[in-house]
Amino acid sequence: MVLKKHAGLFVGGLIVLAACSPSDSPSTISQTTSAATTPPTQPVTTSASAAFPATPTAVPAITAAPVALPATLTQAMVAIHLDPTGPSVTHATAQNWERLTDLMATADSFGHKLTLLMSSDWADLVAANPVRQTALQDWVNNGHQLGFHHHTCGHASPDGYRDIKNQCRGAEPRGSVADAFAQVQDLATDLGLPSISIAAQGPNTDGLYRAAEWQPGVGFATGIMADNTDGHPDHRFITQPRCAVDYGNAYTEQPAQYPVAELGHAQLNVGAFTRLQADNNLAAMTQEISQVAVGDHAHDAVNLGLVFHAREYAATPRNEPSDNYRTDRAYLDAVLQLLDEQNVSVVTAQEILEASNPCG
Repeated sequence: MVLKKHAGLFVGGLIVLAACSPSDSPSTISQTTSAATTPPTQPVTTSASAAFPATPTAVPAITAAPVALPATLTQAMVAIHLDPTGPSVTHATAQNWERLTDLMATADSFGHKLTLLMSSDWADLVAANPVRQTALQDWVNNGHQLGFHHHTCGHASPDGYRDIKNQCRGAEPRGSVADAFAQVQDLATDLGLPSISIAAQGPNTDGLYRAAEWQPGVGFATGIMADNTDGHPDHRFITQPRCAVDYGNAYTEQPAQYPVAELGHAQLNVGAFTRLQADNNLAAMTQEISQVAVGDHAHDAVNLGLVFHAREYAATPRNEPSDNYRTDRAYLDAVLQLLDEQNVSVVTAQEILEASNPCG
């Protein structure tokens, strides 16, 4: 399905979107959504394949007057977590691959460039199928980015790769995190793609995992919003790049430590997070984009951060009272269309972090 584009408001700001699983999302963030972000009423689609009505009203319009801000301020990063297999769930499936394929087609229809953060299980899924290999090559060659994703033993659904001998919530030992990273790196090498330079690993429970399981040569990361706020307590999505200095590993006798450029992200209220992250909704995002354009952040190079998964791009019934979208896919289509309507340029994580250069 190709969604129709519509002209919209020119918005200044850098938007970061990413994806993570329930325990990666900070449930303790004390941010609240302003009353101004009361969800508007969106149209109801009639089927999973018809995410938008014929008229361009699927996403609530920004009421602020258009402003002409520098194009360099109008960027976004959309990162998708391709989650690993856990003790009781398998995410790297043919069905979820098809959902990813549909998501990539929609992103391409808007010209959005996504950052795909891939676990070792998804690397195996791709390596076993030449059609998937070709698709991944085409996506990266078309400007999307491939990165690495890992669930630590602090996660509700750990992948079993570990460099700390802690309890791992029922996950069988699968080797070092370096082994999981190597599977994604080897896939990239075999397909003639760039080396892996960005990753999302978490959660960093008690500060243990980030310092012990990071891979050398990976200079960029996405992280939880609690570590990357902009200082405004009622912002759900606005974040700022930072230079994190607590990444490292102990793979040699001398522990290594790396400065890593990091962007924050907030989990969108979709899929299993629909109620868990109810305040991280489309209405709040729309309000914050308006603030970037004409409010308290006008003319500032700010960022917005958001997360979701490829598996959520499905015709799963939504039944969410804060909006009228019937499926999660229709809801995510509205998010992607919002970025397009507001002329937000979606680029890769590395492009954003290299430009902001928080680590100097």
